[in-house]
Amino acid sequence: MFSIAEELSSIVNEVYRRSIDLIVEHSRKTRDTLDLLITAISKFSSSSYNELKTIYERILQIEEEADNIKRELIEQLTKSAPAFLYREDFLRFAIKVDEIIEYMLSFTRRLLKILENKLEPISKDIFEPILTGISNEYDYLKEAIMMLPRNPKKVLDLVVKVHDAESKVDLLYHDADFKLLMEMKNIKELLLYRDLIHLLEDISDSIEEASDNLRILALHRII
Repeated sequence: MFSIAEELSSIVNEVYRRSIDLIVEHSRKTRDTLDLLITAISKFSSSSYNELKTIYERILQIEEEADNIKRELIEQLTKSAPAFLYREDFLRFAIKVDEIIEYMLSFTRRLLKILENKLEPISKDIFEPILTGISNEYDYLKEAIMMLPRNPKKVLDLVVKVHDAESKVDLLYHDADFKLLMEMKNIKELLLYRDLIHLLEDISDSIEEASDNLRILALHRII
C-alpha cells in the first residue's frame, strides 16, 4: 500500500515528466517554424508568391499543432492541481514560446500581403543577419529545454548565452532599421519594412523572455 505522500509524489513526478515531454515537443515545432521562416524570406525576395503561400500554409498548420500541444499541457497541469507546485511556471513558459510561433506566422502573413499587393520586395540581405542571430539564440533556448530534466545547472549557463545572443540581435535590428531609414524613399514601404524587422525583434525578445521563464523552472530543481 502506498501512503498518500507517496501517491502525491508519484503524481508530481509523472506530471513533471509529461510536462517536459510536451515543452520539448512544442520547442521542436517552434524550430520547424523558424526554419520555414528563413526559407520564406528567400522566396519573398525572389517574388515566388506560390511557394511563399505554401510555406505560410505550412506555418499555419504547425501553429495549430503547437496550440494543441499547449492545450494538452494546460489540461494536464489543471487536472494535477494542487499536487504540482510548478504548474504556473510551466504555463508561463509554454505561453511565451507559443507567442514566438504567432509572431513568425504574422511575419510570413505580412510578406504574403506585400506580394499580393504588388509591392516591390526588399532584398533578403536586410533580414538574413537578424534571422541568423535569432536562429542562434533559439538554438541555445532549445538546448536549455533539453537540459532541464538532466542538468538544470547547465540550463542557467545556456540562459546567459540566450541573453548574449539577444543583445547581438538587438544590434543587428538597429543596424537594419537605420539602413532602411537611410535608403528607402517610399514612406509606405518604409513603414511596412520597419514593421517587419520590428516583428523580428519581437521574436528575439520573446525567446529571451522564455529563457527567463525556463531559468525559474531550472532553479526549482537546484534549490
